[in-house]
Amino acid sequence: MHCFRRYAAPRTLVVAGALALVSALAPAATFAEDAAPSAGEQKAPVIVPADPTPATPAPANQAVTDGIQSNPCFNGKGSIKEVLDACAAFIASGSKDTDLIVAAHGNRALGLSATRDFDGAVAEMDEALRLDPKEPNLYFMRAAAYRAKKDFDKAVADVDEAIHLDAARGDFYMLRGMIFSDQGDLDKAIAELDQKVKLDPKSSKGYSSRANLYRQKKDYDKAAADYTEVINIDPDLAKGYVDRGWIYVLKNDLDKAMDDFSKALKLHENDASALVGRGVVKSRKGKPTDGSADISLAIKLEPDVVDRIKKLGVE
Repeated sequence: MHCFRRYAAPRTLVVAGALALVSALAPAATFAEDAAPSAGEQKAPVIVPADPTPATPAPANQAVTDGIQSNPCFNGKGSIKEVLDACAAFIASGSKDTDLIVAAHGNRALGLSATRDFDGAVAEMDEALRLDPKEPNLYFMRAAAYRAKKDFDKAVADVDEAIHLDAARGDFYMLRGMIFSDQGDLDKAIAELDQKVKLDPKSSKGYSSRANLYRQKKDYDKAAADYTEVINIDPDLAKGYVDRGWIYVLKNDLDKAMDDFSKALKLHENDASALVGRGVVKSRKGKPTDGSADISLAIKLEPDVVDRIKKLGVE
């Protein structure tokens, strides 16, 4: 669930968890991670306001608190339609709590983006920014929606403003880097990811994203080095080994590739990409049919896995 919290003192908005990751890394065609065919059946991503309960609440304040905590606009317990409707009702209620109104607009933006109504999402963020024009994360969120619309100039302008307001947020640079990547400027994208890594050296996301860019440039040594950093940060996750394994395949370093795919499969027994990788290495080191069983199992698990791997440049 996306989590969006506003704190009255200082007036800061924190975009936590999946929101920052999705906004920064989603392909241009998507903004929210939960998009589904039926909005009415889907659980909505939700922006959760800061707990409005004061240290010593008066009964009236407690009643307000209880009402907010039970409201689908803020508690995450509803479908996208329910959240959209609840947030619209809260906005129309005449509440004077700017923080909550901004959060309601943000939740509507997330809900609309999950249904791929990016124009609607931008309109909600426009209203949130009218209420709070100095909040950098609002520009960050609108930039992600503009990116989904492939309106890259406006997306970059919003990230520029977010960075102007808060230059210490690594996710801002990562989003700008992904926009540059969408535009085909890998060098500018890598420069942005350099800043993300500098600001957040303990986060694997920056290294992983930069490694993917190096792969696209066929700078496989640098890609492998970044995936090694990913593994150092998250050694118990299979993905880092899988990603580095494919770089070794591209380098034709099959022994190292096999080591990585084997480690990945120990961590995640049915990882389809690792199974294909192990099958490819077996076929290249032995008979062409030696890896058939692994590849067949992978396709049963994820029918599109081979097509995805081909997009990495693997033949």
